[in-house]
Amino acid sequence: MPCDYSCSTKSASSFSFGSNGLSLLTAFEGFSRTCYKDTEGIWTIGYGHACQNSSDNLPEYGVTCNSSGCSGSLTESQGKAVLGNDVSSFVSCAQKAVSTEITQNQFDALVSFAFNVGCSAFQSSTLLSKLNAGSLTDEEAQYQFTRWHSGCTAGLERRRFTESQLFSSCSSIGCSSSSCSISYSYTECSGSCQYCSACGSCKSSDYSFDGCSLGGGVKAKEERERASIHEERKTE
Repeated sequence: MPCDYSCSTKSASSFSFGSNGLSLLTAFEGFSRTCYKDTEGIWTIGYGHACQNSSDNLPEYGVTCNSSGCSGSLTESQGKAVLGNDVSSFVSCAQKAVSTEITQNQFDALVSFAFNVGCSAFQSSTLLSKLNAGSLTDEEAQYQFTRWHSGCTAGLERRRFTESQLFSSCSSIGCSSSSCSISYSYTECSGSCQYCSACGSCKSSDYSFDGCSLGGGVKAKEERERASIHEERKTE
């Protein structure tokens, strides 16, 4: 990977969906015990379960779906069980589509992205092609994630930014099952975010990852320290 991550990488096919990804997904999907229309006008229940026709029925929970809405309700625990089943196809999608070694958080961010935009859109995305080609820097990843803002939808701006942060981190980014406070930092980015120019929603200052031009891991930190010492000696 372009950045020198301290976390390990392995084949995408060996990953399952991790806890950091699940927290991000549940925070942004939100839970509804009854049906509602999402921002795209799709009838939805639980944690983002599309309820458009009979193939989306949840008979074990008494939920029936059709084009005009749905009937029935879910408890939160039932909603999480349905989400686990729904997300499994997107886990499979990412496992098959990603041909280069990645980190757990990168896998989680890609599954969340695919869950939201659809497997086909993910498979044809520039984000994936650059990742598989080995040319996806963190700045470019942030740009590619944030292209998918669906006409400057504020919630999607925040979600895409948060997915890009998870993608470029080796640890938790502080999301819980109900909120992701880091998502509100998206207004601080400019040069790396596509929606900054498209939507005019960001401040003038750049949001950047610590040391990402050299990498985010131990080796990169050592390289930055050596460069700093070198500059100090030049000025002596």
